[in-house]
Amino acid sequence: MSNSPARHRQLNITFVTSFVFLILMLFSNPSYAQFWERVDSIFSPSGVNVSSFSAPNFADLDGDGDYDLILGTTSSSRIKYFQNIGTKFQPKFKEDTSTFSSIYSGGYVGTNSYYPTTCDIDNDGDIDLIIGGYNGLLFYKNIGDSTFPVWQKVDTLFPGINSQIGTDAKPEFADLDRDGDLDLLIGIGESLFGGPTAGITMGFRNTGTNTLPKFVKDNALVLDLPDAGLNSYPALADLDSDGDSELLLGRDLSSYLYYANTGTTNPVWTRNTTRFQMVETKTYWKNPTFCDLDGDNDYDLIYGTSDGTLYFYKNIGTPTSPEYQYDGSQFQVIRIEGGASTVSLADYDNDGDIDLMSGDWLGKFQYFKNEGSSLNPKFKKTETIFTNIDIGSYSSPVFVDLDQDGDYDIVSGGLNGKVYCHINNGMFFAANTTLFGHINVIGRAAPAFVDIDGDGDLDLLVAAELSANAKFFLNDGYNNFTQKDSLILGVTFPRDAHPSLADVDGDFDFDLILGGIDGKIIYYENTGSKTNPVWEKNDTFFANVRVKQHAAPGFADLDGDGKLDLILGEYDGNFTYFKNNLSTSFVNYYVRPPDEFILSQNFPNPFNPSTKIRFSIPVDKNINQLYRERDGTLKVYNALGQEIATLFSGPIRPGTYEVDFIASTYNLPSGVYYYMLTLSNGYFETKKMLYQK
Repeated sequence: MSNSPARHRQLNITFVTSFVFLILMLFSNPSYAQFWERVDSIFSPSGVNVSSFSAPNFADLDGDGDYDLILGTTSSSRIKYFQNIGTKFQPKFKEDTSTFSSIYSGGYVGTNSYYPTTCDIDNDGDIDLIIGGYNGLLFYKNIGDSTFPVWQKVDTLFPGINSQIGTDAKPEFADLDRDGDLDLLIGIGESLFGGPTAGITMGFRNTGTNTLPKFVKDNALVLDLPDAGLNSYPALADLDSDGDSELLLGRDLSSYLYYANTGTTNPVWTRNTTRFQMVETKTYWKNPTFCDLDGDNDYDLIYGTSDGTLYFYKNIGTPTSPEYQYDGSQFQVIRIEGGASTVSLADYDNDGDIDLMSGDWLGKFQYFKNEGSSLNPKFKKTETIFTNIDIGSYSSPVFVDLDQDGDYDIVSGGLNGKVYCHINNGMFFAANTTLFGHINVIGRAAPAFVDIDGDGDLDLLVAAELSANAKFFLNDGYNNFTQKDSLILGVTFPRDAHPSLADVDGDFDFDLILGGIDGKIIYYENTGSKTNPVWEKNDTFFANVRVKQHAAPGFADLDGDGKLDLILGEYDGNFTYFKNNLSTSFVNYYVRPPDEFILSQNFPNPFNPSTKIRFSIPVDKNINQLYRERDGTLKVYNALGQEIATLFSGPIRPGTYEVDFIASTYNLPSGVYYYMLTLSNGYFETKKMLYQK
């Protein structure tokens, strides 16, 4: 596009090929942050993006008659808030970062926000917030109203309690003695620096009023409750509609402890071993809560787990005799259980849409088939793919066709700093220990392939745990890789970097995009050339794009609009999708190049005012010049053979491209027009299109 006339700069071009390659036309003083739109629905249909050791709580914070989600976690100092934008019968959640922003901007919350709970503790008609965690219990009074909460920290409610409960306490409120005010149970976990015995449940009676509570320790509220194990996570609800609260204890084991309340002014906890017998027993660290999430007037069970997954058990019984059945659709999340997700995107099964491969902390490769479409992806984990590959721990696999046989091979880094290669021989993936056996970056290797020197083969960048250990290797054309670190001179790699390479400024050389341990994206513009890169840091392009920690970027056009969207893996195992709303197009290389020259029919046709033209350029038959550039042009002519527009002119690599032709720009009359693709190797082809105003 460097040779295109200035008047054609508004025309967009999209390129699909084998390294992550983006073309972006830069305008003066652009503001990029507004164009990256986070959308959680692809990887989390419910809208809830979970974190490890999740602790859910539900309350109607906006007063619209349905339940919103407040989610705590031991892996962050922030609680998350997800507003229910669905209904009380069919909830759908969207993250809202503003509702609790005043809490964190005020520096109120300490190291962790483990266990949020909500109740109207002062009986003023709105929901207050109490958080259990490292600093004991923190109380945030709602000085707003029932539709718009405003939080004010109050330090006078729990000082006496906090000296007794340690650093890992989960609060739960209910009127346990039926005197019209809220009493308090606290489950005790594994406290730092001493504290009460882990696994016990402590009771605190409200000896004040329903407007001015005062909590005093009272063992009568927890009489005969056993030690639950390493942790105790109480949940209270009136499960039999008799006017008092039953108790479910989650714990750091795979089963629950359930107690019916057969008391009156003091609870009498009677063990029932059958009520929750059907709840799954695979996960540990069960952190339960009750809520009528589906609006049928009974209590459903929702609980968090150590890997962050939220489990929803619908009450299919009655308000007096509950029966629970698992519903996996409510909080379905596409993620890596156990954490350390990475991103490699390609049409692995050759069905026309983009599939996803990820590494994990166990060293496995995990594959998610796209069962949707190229316009509306729907990923589903496939357990039978890559099951026999194991590189130890912290894998970071990427798709690449190293042997140029038309299918995908896989190259991955590992925690030990080595680079592993598995060649697809058509039947299985065979380990190849010689190709990259000489490479070791000493700690958490992450590879990325790119033709950095424009010689038609794929070179290799390997990032590492430490910035100084990153290495670059040139390919001699026969997959012999020789170290040449001068090609990354001037780059400060973040700790545990995950690299991608992209032509962000449209000058036909590769710029560098890095995800780091802090969850941010770092971008280095190449202000040099293809054969002599000079890296200059740019802090604006991805300024507002981040995840919690260990960002691992990948790019693909997931919605079929011709622009690359961004997907980030992260330490928690989540995938986060950022839709690209830029007015110009990206270019992407998906590892499997086309097999033949193709000039496709424009779409739509007839058209008004614009149409898309797609064409494909295959790799060279010469193994030493597989990705060799050719000079090419794409032009539009009228029925008299007069040139109307040059859509592209310049060097072009193998790949599949898509160009926008906007007829209204040229003030054209309705009629038949022709577009011609011409390449320097002698190939040319012409097709006809119809413009109708």
